[in-house]
Amino acid sequence: MLSAFLLSATLGTAPTLKQARALAEDVFAGRSSQAWKSASPALKAKVRNEAGLRALITQAGTGLGTEVRLITESFSLEPTASVYRRVSAVTNWARGMELELSFDANGQLGGLLVRPAMKEAPTVDARHKTAAKLRLPFDGSWFVLWGGRTYEENRHTPVPDMRFAMDVFIVRGAGTFTSAGKRNEDYFAWGQPMLAPADGVIVDVVNDAPDNQPNVARPGAVFGNLVVIDHGGGEFSLLGHLQHGSVTVKKGQRVSAGQQIARCGNSGMSTEPHLHYQLMDDGDWKRAQGLPAQFTDYLANDRFVELGEPMRTQTIAPASVEASRRDD
Repeated sequence: MLSAFLLSATLGTAPTLKQARALAEDVFAGRSSQAWKSASPALKAKVRNEAGLRALITQAGTGLGTEVRLITESFSLEPTASVYRRVSAVTNWARGMELELSFDANGQLGGLLVRPAMKEAPTVDARHKTAAKLRLPFDGSWFVLWGGRTYEENRHTPVPDMRFAMDVFIVRGAGTFTSAGKRNEDYFAWGQPMLAPADGVIVDVVNDAPDNQPNVARPGAVFGNLVVIDHGGGEFSLLGHLQHGSVTVKKGQRVSAGQQIARCGNSGMSTEPHLHYQLMDDGDWKRAQGLPAQFTDYLANDRFVELGEPMRTQTIAPASVEASRRDD
């Protein structure tokens, strides 16, 4: 996902934020005409023609795809260099990408860098206390691959709606699958029931996205098949990467905590069957801000948690279900 190349396009004197932003938008759109018109002789010699320059811009754009939402942008002006940074949620990468444009003292565009975003998105909701009584959206024991509030714990944190999201799958023995792991059916999480984490009303459903072949993510549809539930009080649950055709609920339908709503799948930007879960302040994830999700009555590494947030590397399970299994 890393794409970098040097440009020497003459923009005149010190660039403005507007100019830098326009160039960033050109990269997303794959446009090259403005850059070519202002390109230095050195750049033209390097790329030979506008098609060559466009190929470089396309190379960067391949790692981005379409910009879903602007997260942050900054522009620093210094005597010897200026840097424009734009962090965006994009269609070709599930966790946010950073586009960096650097300019020299003469206002020439000296470099372009595309890389995964690695800084937590700003949030005003870090102290949010979940009003809905959330249960884990599954039964049995699941492993938390990504969960927590820092980038080190949770690669979702650079994107606003995913700010406090978690990814979970099932681990048995040393891995997440049996046999060769080439089929979705080889994975322990595949087809497992996905449950409503609390009472609410269904506000969004996607059920027609195909499931991916393991280790081959599908750019363009971040969550693939999904269900969004309005719990009231400005809290919405999103369950993503659901199995194609497995969603059993419709928009406007009321559901109860623990009710099966779908099955675990491998759709969207997913490389193996797993569940993506996030709590949001809006039913539309493209404009939502993520909220901390505190779940009730669960086990984390076999220790009872009355109210808490699952963390990376924990094995979690609803306490009542695990307790009843042990009693049996």
